Amino acid sequence: MEYTGLIRKYPINRFLTDQERERQLRRGERLDVEPAYQLSMIRMSSTYVELVDKFFEWKGFLTAFAIVVAVMFVAGISAMGVSSIIDGSIHEFWPHLVGMFLVLVVPILFVAQWMFRKDAFTYTHYPIRLNRKTRMVHVFRVDGTVLSVPWGDVFFCIGSLPQSNYEIQGHVLDTDGKTVRETFSFCDIAGSWKESESLKHYWEFVRRYMEDVDLGPIHVHARYVLPIANKRESFMQGWDRSLSMFGALPFPLKLGLLAIYVVTYPGRWIAMTTSKLPVWPEEVEATCLIEPGDPYVRDARDNPVGLR
Repeated sequence: MEYTGLIRKYPINRFLTDQERERQLRRGERLDVEPAYQLSMIRMSSTYVELVDKFFEWKGFLTAFAIVVAVMFVAGISAMGVSSIIDGSIHEFWPHLVGMFLVLVVPILFVAQWMFRKDAFTYTHYPIRLNRKTRMVHVFRVDGTVLSVPWGDVFFCIGSLPQSNYEIQGHVLDTDGKTVRETFSFCDIAGSWKESESLKHYWEFVRRYMEDVDLGPIHVHARYVLPIANKRESFMQGWDRSLSMFGALPFPLKLGLLAIYVVTYPGRWIAMTTSKLPVWPEEVEATCLIEPGDPYVRDARDNPVGLR
């Protein structure tokens, strides 16, 4: 799980680093890798493709963690209070209970509430829309506003994150061409420097969609579309999406993580149920009209029955 951009902000008002320049992903440069969309596509046409954000996959973890922590500490203090009442020591022990509540529980509840509100009562996801006709990139920010920037003005690179993670980042630069004013990212995450080379597969999916004349090969790659366009995922769809992360893991590790998911998945349901659907501004939608008979339209209606 990686929350840069949601819990912690991307560093901005800074110069591009040497590493970012070295690992730049250049527009117009075809890489010899197979494109991969990483189950991130919400819908596609010859006008635009809409992709899900990186937080979508583990949405609900913060909610579950916040609830579990809050319940544990409140229950612990309550248990001590009840115990002191039963054994008759409440008159001696209550100052300690109040002190522990104020010093320990209140700050923890404050942090838990802050984490909860970062995940629940927000948006179900934060999509990125790439319009190949207008050559624009539209990013739905976590505060509900929208960043719209020309495709040719974004500096793309494989950027580093805390805990030695890597992702594809798009930097919006100042007029000097070297000062970062805003950063957004795509959904794919790599857990090491070596694994970060695999991010180029996702980049090629994005780049070829925006730059290739023939959309046929890209259209064929995208076989499954997330059924979340203009609606929330169902409980089972969210469960299936969560399980998809475990596909290539060794069985013992998969089993351990599955046990964690059984405990935390209700948090995803709460976060999704309480959050709003993202809505693009009218001016963005006006430039994203799909022509009748577009042969490259793909949405959840093309999914197998039960995944729509």
